[in-house]
Amino acid sequence: MRLRQRSRVAPGGAVEWLFPLHAGEEASVAATKSFIAQLVCGARLAAAWQDDAALRDALQGLPHVLERASRADWSEAVEALRDADRLFVIGRGLGLPVALEAALKFKETCGIRAEAFSGAEVQHGPMALIEEGYPLLIFAPRGPAQAGLLELAQAMRGRGARVLLAAPEGTPGATLPIVETPAEELDPVSAIQSFYPMVEALARAVGNDPDSPPHLKKVTRTR
Repeated sequence: MRLRQRSRVAPGGAVEWLFPLHAGEEASVAATKSFIAQLVCGARLAAAWQDDAALRDALQGLPHVLERASRADWSEAVEALRDADRLFVIGRGLGLPVALEAALKFKETCGIRAEAFSGAEVQHGPMALIEEGYPLLIFAPRGPAQAGLLELAQAMRGRGARVLLAAPEGTPGATLPIVETPAEELDPVSAIQSFYPMVEALARAVGNDPDSPPHLKKVTRTR
């Protein structure tokens, strides 16, 4: 990974170090590949800091996994959420950032009031909203948080919720396949890659253009 020191003319000139993502042009308003590039950038930084040869090797093989992940069959989610106007998206640990991203994309492209919570947080106040048929998307990739998320999925099904469980194939109760990567720390990247084609298809199914969400612009100016 190459870093560039701050430059008066470089984008991000207000920071001391700049991490170029090399994601290319992001044509749609709802960013996707730039988010994945940020996740990979963070993983490369962690691998460098920890001198983790296994993670570095896994990152080299990640593009091939993501190509497969982009073709994973998440069509069940399109059918389940076609008429939804609200849902919870749940993750924990390394899966929480992709849950937050997924909730944002549901809002941007589909007009669904999606809220993201950690697997622990949702079991407090938000639990009161979960009733018969309430839709939940739970990201449960491999890792130390997975067992608790699988237990949560089972408990929510017991309450009558409509649970969409994203997990590696062969996981009990999984409905949306997560393609495993060479390192479990990278599985959330594969999960969000599979999510993006699904949410695009869902947006089109409800009559929206996912590349041009209403009321949004490519650049938001803040002061």
